[in-house]
Amino acid sequence: MNTQPEISIIIPAAGSVTSLRQAIDSIGDFPGCEILVVTERHAPPVPPDPRVVVLRAQGHGPNMARNLGLAVARAPLVAFLNPADRWLPGKLDTQMMLHAARSDVGMSFSDHVLLGNNRSDHGSALDMAGGFRMRHAGRSLPFALGEDALAQLFAEDVVGISTVVAQTALLRDSGGFDPGLAAAGPWDAWLRLSTMAPVACIPWVLAEQRLPPRARRIQEASARLAAMRQVAKRHRDAVLCQDAAAVRHCAARLLVNEAEHGQMVMN
Repeated sequence: MNTQPEISIIIPAAGSVTSLRQAIDSIGDFPGCEILVVTERHAPPVPPDPRVVVLRAQGHGPNMARNLGLAVARAPLVAFLNPADRWLPGKLDTQMMLHAARSDVGMSFSDHVLLGNNRSDHGSALDMAGGFRMRHAGRSLPFALGEDALAQLFAEDVVGISTVVAQTALLRDSGGFDPGLAAAGPWDAWLRLSTMAPVACIPWVLAEQRLPPRARRIQEASARLAAMRQVAKRHRDAVLCQDAAAVRHCAARLLVNEAEHGQMVMN
């Protein structure tokens, strides 16, 4: 691919070959993209698609893989897709139109549905974020979060990484993804981006996020909670300047997550 793409899509390769292929297939036939598949092991089989480029990371997990993709991305916009997740039709076109209309937007995200085993529907992210939903009730079109975007993204878990489109240069300038924060690395990245440029939300379900198996969630919960607390501590003072209630909501959310983890272990 010699011409500069309009958007670079970064996929940290993990899991089964079938899952990776299905993730790539869900991107659709958008011609102006490059698909950067970053693997920590041998090159995975990928569809015979000229848009696909396979990169080799030197271990260290998905955040490092995303940073490698970000470093070599050639497009002015970058998107992310976990191999277990799927984009719904129109997702990429919708966000490309949004960023074309609002060149000042640093990142955008959409609503997404959470799917468990056997595709059981756990609801959408925005439906479960009561405060965010009440604040933006009645909005049916894409909108900017406002000057307190940091506080809104801090208070509730509304951003799924597989829904994000961001300005490539801005995300690079922000430092990308902290490899030491494991699953909380994306949350930390969005919080930093929200202080640098406007954040836009598309209140439509445009992606599916597949939850890991229960055993894996239990195994990874302690490290995830520790990383989330580290992120909360890192941004707490800046959030307090915008909305002290957001700090309380975040603290309550972490306590709920901790209690849910304890319940899962006991059961």
